[in-house]
Amino acid sequence: MPDNTIIDKVFSLLGKENEPLSDKDMLIKQTIRELAQNKYAKFYKVKSEEVDPSFAQYVYIIYKTIYPAQVFINEVESAGQLKRSIIEYFMPPQAQETARKISPEAIENRARTTAPAALIKELEEDYQTLTRLFDADRVNAADKCHNLITAFSRFVCFDFVGLLKKFDSAALEGIFTTPLKFAAVGADMLIDDLGAFYTVIASLNPQDDWKTAFSVLRTIKGGTDSIPYDQWATLLFNLNDLKQSKIIEYIVRHATKNPIWDGKTQDLSSRLSTEWLEEKRGDVWKHINAIAESQRNAQSEALLRAIFGEIDTTRLTYYNTRVNEIYTGKDLDGFAYAAALNYLTAFLQDFFAKEVQEICDIVLIRGQWTSNTGSLQMSEGFHGALDVLPSVTELDETLSEKGSNGPRLRGALLRVDRDRAQARYIASIIDAIDEEALAIIKTAAAHIITVGKYMKALSDDIPKKQNDIIINWKELDAYSKTPLAPRIIDAYKKINYFVQLITLAVRPADQP
Repeated sequence: MPDNTIIDKVFSLLGKENEPLSDKDMLIKQTIRELAQNKYAKFYKVKSEEVDPSFAQYVYIIYKTIYPAQVFINEVESAGQLKRSIIEYFMPPQAQETARKISPEAIENRARTTAPAALIKELEEDYQTLTRLFDADRVNAADKCHNLITAFSRFVCFDFVGLLKKFDSAALEGIFTTPLKFAAVGADMLIDDLGAFYTVIASLNPQDDWKTAFSVLRTIKGGTDSIPYDQWATLLFNLNDLKQSKIIEYIVRHATKNPIWDGKTQDLSSRLSTEWLEEKRGDVWKHINAIAESQRNAQSEALLRAIFGEIDTTRLTYYNTRVNEIYTGKDLDGFAYAAALNYLTAFLQDFFAKEVQEICDIVLIRGQWTSNTGSLQMSEGFHGALDVLPSVTELDETLSEKGSNGPRLRGALLRVDRDRAQARYIASIIDAIDEEALAIIKTAAAHIITVGKYMKALSDDIPKKQNDIIINWKELDAYSKTPLAPRIIDAYKKINYFVQLITLAVRPADQP
């Protein structure tokens, strides 16, 4: 009797031959057919799954051709010259001159001889001139050229030597005098190299404006080409032919048994010119802000001297600028209104509760007002300003060791170096305190302004023959230790200075 096992095997094999191929197997067979018919079929041995030495020779010729360009590109990129030169190429001479005028170095030099207000105006005008001259058409042209030069740079700087070493370990960078002996290499060892090579040639299109790109590169190189343009055009045509054949895709698909493999392409969507203009705008506004900040600081210093003289204005124990150093030392934001709240406290304690109170006692209690409305408003303003002092003390005390905020902040500060999440916790506490401080400052400032308004009105009323506000000015002088009119005028001036100071102190942190 026949051996049933042998018969079963025969029928099994016959059955497998009749089974339909899977989609993947069909695609792999199709890939093999494409390889066999490809004009670059010699580059790959299907049976042994090896890349032929002829492919290495093809790459070697490319490398030998582009090597001078590789050296040149590496030099200009390391010098940071490439992007700047592309932009300058597309800018008219007047725009180039304007760009030089608003370089950081040029602005520093101009600041030595130009008044701050005039310099700010000039810088704003210069930037507007630059954007008008370097218009949208020029920006687009520069960006397109940058895309091409980027594609060129990535191609010529491809690791050709790394790829060639797999065919002959004697391959060396920039050495073309020693003959190389390339051997076939298993495609599985070249998958990454082939994928990278596919990526750098994918963006090279012979239809693009390579003449302009080479003109820019020639300008950078002082009037000479790193490689002749005609030689590049020929190479570009050959590379495009290689791409159209899809030989690299077929080799990788067969070697990886992934019949749908597609290589990666480069993202060359450049915003070079826009980013450069934004950088220029940043340079301009950095200096404008620095000038404004310098002016603000100088103005603040002058106002501080006019209001307080040499008196120390730090009145709060915990909510002050000295404590802020603890936070800034750990890259944290300190109290935003520390200076302003201390100025306010010092002003109320040293001036409002003394000089202003003496004046108010005279004019409000002993003065005969033509209208009660005015005296009531001035009185409310005076008392309203002083009434904020307990709130200031309470806010400061919350930061003490026994306060509601002090222990929480100190504990978080101890942990913040090893747990940066504590930074957000600290910021949330400080923001809440700052919000309360700002509310106090705004309330007090509104009352102080009211008092200042009446001080101005009273100073104008005193010299009149027919008084409109108080009708017994001559009697009131008897209750003042010095003539009342100069005291009221000085009080108005000091209040006006203080309003300017508190506005400067609050504005930087209070801007939207």
